[in-house]
Amino acid sequence: MSYKALMQPSYRAWRGLWAAAVLSVVAGCQVPINPDLPAQTRLVTEPETEGEYYLYVPSSYRPERPFPLVVTCHGTVPWDTAKFQVDEWSPLAEEEDFIVVAPKLKGTRGDFVPPLEKQIALQQEDERSILAALTHVKAAYNVAEDEVFITGWSAGGYAVLFTGLRHPDVFRALALRQANFDPLFVNPCEPFLDPHQPIYVLYGSLDVLVTDQAKEALAWMREHRLAVWEHEIYGSHRRHPRLAYDFFRKVVKDYPWLRIEAFEREGDPPLAVRFRVRGSPTPTAFAWSFGDDTPVVREPMPYHEYAEPGTYMVKLAVRAGRGRPVKRMIQVEVPRPTFGGRPTAP
Repeated sequence: MSYKALMQPSYRAWRGLWAAAVLSVVAGCQVPINPDLPAQTRLVTEPETEGEYYLYVPSSYRPERPFPLVVTCHGTVPWDTAKFQVDEWSPLAEEEDFIVVAPKLKGTRGDFVPPLEKQIALQQEDERSILAALTHVKAAYNVAEDEVFITGWSAGGYAVLFTGLRHPDVFRALALRQANFDPLFVNPCEPFLDPHQPIYVLYGSLDVLVTDQAKEALAWMREHRLAVWEHEIYGSHRRHPRLAYDFFRKVVKDYPWLRIEAFEREGDPPLAVRFRVRGSPTPTAFAWSFGDDTPVVREPMPYHEYAEPGTYMVKLAVRAGRGRPVKRMIQVEVPRPTFGGRPTAP
């Protein structure tokens, strides 16, 4: 265990007091003004967890087409709140046509950070709140499943990494804006890491609060071979929602989204697996390799029966739009784990 972990309560309390004092005088961290917009911001209570979140749906919204969605995570209260986040993002949402969700969080303190176990528990609670809020919004609005993003400012980075990294099937890309970081807080994410999930790390050259932590985050991500975009700008602890959103649009334009799913249907033999892929842009050509020396299959939803139990590396190459072929792989255990019943899909 590191020295920082052993000294965590006192270390974080000292750093928090110092950060709070600096926050009170840093001109770059001013909070946004409640904007005058054609649509209303609503405070919603999510029924599953009873957590609250702010919601802004732009006036251009029509249910006939799916809209992108941005989850934005606040930092340390009172210097940052869910209301501040939705207020600064809603003008951009109105301009660019996307939905904003700003949940109230508990594990995003940059000053008096709790001991490790308590912090992880709070992050898990925030994770449940964020995912439940997303489910709630998707039930009411037409959300583009391939354009759901998560971002956060300052200590909101804790929630962005913990929830975002653990759910690459939900969040297409992550954006950290002048974010706090501690490797101890993201260790539970390691089994879920997706090397193809884009992560944007923005920090200011004069930011005395979190620049070192941003660089520590970059080192951790590169050590884990994640897809990282580093952006150092001149300035202090500023918020920069536009830069994060521009990154999300760049991801949609230039970085194809691809998810492979393995499943079974009722009555399939124990060593049989079915595969399908979701992608944006929509894949137009397929090449499946099942990891057992059988011929390549070029169907969009192949069925494959293995000869022996084992763990296989399934590889897929697709062509999406006019870009170069995109390759992905997943590890498949055969027979599939049951956990009380064979996983099935229609």
